[in-house]
Amino acid sequence: MKIKVLAAFVSLLFIISTVLGGCSSQPTKTASSPETEKQILRINLGEEPPRLDPQTSTDGVSFQVLNAVLEGLVRLGPDEKPQKGSGLAKDWKISEDGLTYTFYLKDNIYWSDGNPITAYDFEYSWKRALDPKTASDYAYIMFPIKNAEKFNAGEVSADEVGIKALDEKTLEVQLEEPTPYFLSLTAFITYLPLEKSFVEKVGDKIATTPDTLVYSGPFIIKEWNHEQNIILVKNDKYWDKDNVKLDEIHMDMIKDMNTVVQNFDNGQYDIITVTGDFVERYKNNPNAELQIYPNGFTYFLAFNTKNPVFKNANIRKAFGLSIDRKQLTENVLKDGSIPAYGFVPYGIPGKNEEFRKEVGNLFTEDPVKAKELLQKGMNELGITSLPKITLLADDTEVAKRESQAIQEFWKKNLGVNVEIQNVPFKIRLQMYKQGDFDVVLTRWGADYNDPMTFMDLWLSEISGEPNRIFYSNPEYDKLILEAKKSNDNNLRMDNMKKAEQILMEDMPISPLFFSATAYVQQKYVKGVVRHAVGVDNDWKWTYIEKH
Repeated sequence: MKIKVLAAFVSLLFIISTVLGGCSSQPTKTASSPETEKQILRINLGEEPPRLDPQTSTDGVSFQVLNAVLEGLVRLGPDEKPQKGSGLAKDWKISEDGLTYTFYLKDNIYWSDGNPITAYDFEYSWKRALDPKTASDYAYIMFPIKNAEKFNAGEVSADEVGIKALDEKTLEVQLEEPTPYFLSLTAFITYLPLEKSFVEKVGDKIATTPDTLVYSGPFIIKEWNHEQNIILVKNDKYWDKDNVKLDEIHMDMIKDMNTVVQNFDNGQYDIITVTGDFVERYKNNPNAELQIYPNGFTYFLAFNTKNPVFKNANIRKAFGLSIDRKQLTENVLKDGSIPAYGFVPYGIPGKNEEFRKEVGNLFTEDPVKAKELLQKGMNELGITSLPKITLLADDTEVAKRESQAIQEFWKKNLGVNVEIQNVPFKIRLQMYKQGDFDVVLTRWGADYNDPMTFMDLWLSEISGEPNRIFYSNPEYDKLILEAKKSNDNNLRMDNMKKAEQILMEDMPISPLFFSATAYVQQKYVKGVVRHAVGVDNDWKWTYIEKH
């Protein structure tokens, strides 16, 4: 949820080793550069993509693959801005009132099966994402569109939604209210099109195998060996294929970091992400570059407010205030992540500067106060001891260390023994979505460059359903809904500031850290583009520098 980092992130940019700046390094040639006829990038994806249907996908792993094989109206480049001609749209017009967007598609754009890509495919795909039968968790990201929310709630028909293909090359979109970031939204995964006729043909099997997806992006999926690897190859039907230099991308799904690092050192990988334990290892490596970038994610604890214990705000705050975030980031993570004392991370714009800097820290750790709050909450609930509490987390090495550290803070500072349940990423997402947890270690990254991408997560209802932690505060809802409908940036930011203060006072979630990603990259790899908003990596412009 990341090409050249946002200008606001540049001040946080931390690059270890010799690089010339930006996300795409420009190293000198080395003797280790591979002499191969094909341009092949070898990486470790780390996880099995849970779902490669763009209209129903919600996770960063799937987003990485989808961004490589599909393309929307725009593709965000190194400047993070939606430039005309960057994607499938060659041009667009915006009405004076900011409510009507008319997109004009390029000529000679084709799906990988040879059929032309049309505005009707966009209309179909966007309405498919909104259709309540699709049950898309990300349907709400289309709610700026006229009647989108009402259609998703079953209150109006699809024909009443403000999405209409005027002909094969023209898409008209009407919005509910002026939305300054709408163009950037069209680059987001949920807005990526699928071929209408193909989806109708394969039905529920869509995107389950390489043959059940048709591609519009720089690459196509050649092989998908579940839980093992994915192989992408260059899409010869892609409109901008001449500027795509990679022939293939090989993606493994290895969770064990020691194995990943060993494979990199043996020349089996060209780029890897590493945990903090390996940062020192690569600081002065002559054949590789270590680069650490803020990635736009907030890691946090989410409390299930339906749980008999965590329905109590004082107990939630006790669990949140008892964690030493500095120790967690510096001694456990060691990857450039920094403590979080609010939900919206650095780099997201506010009124005049970054939202986080304008709002400041909204709480501090205090083990003594935490213990007092725990006792107060237990008194309010009329209990003398806590029932069994389980912390749900991923089963990666770093997630295990994070959850164990949190477990120790709770034991040391609160005297509470919490069990840990580490499960595969896909399972953790399912359990979180279904409310099958007491407290979960999770994260959220910016989908677009505005605080609202974080703040509207905690509305009482999202897409007609309660949010995943069942949190509800009428004043919070009022502030956020008013901000969503306003084109007054000062009002929007003031409302979101007040709402974040309410959120941290209620603490249904407890922010832990604003994360960074440590990349280790062979010096012969060029042109990697990384985002702080949206998808982490874009390999369209990547190439291997041969000597």
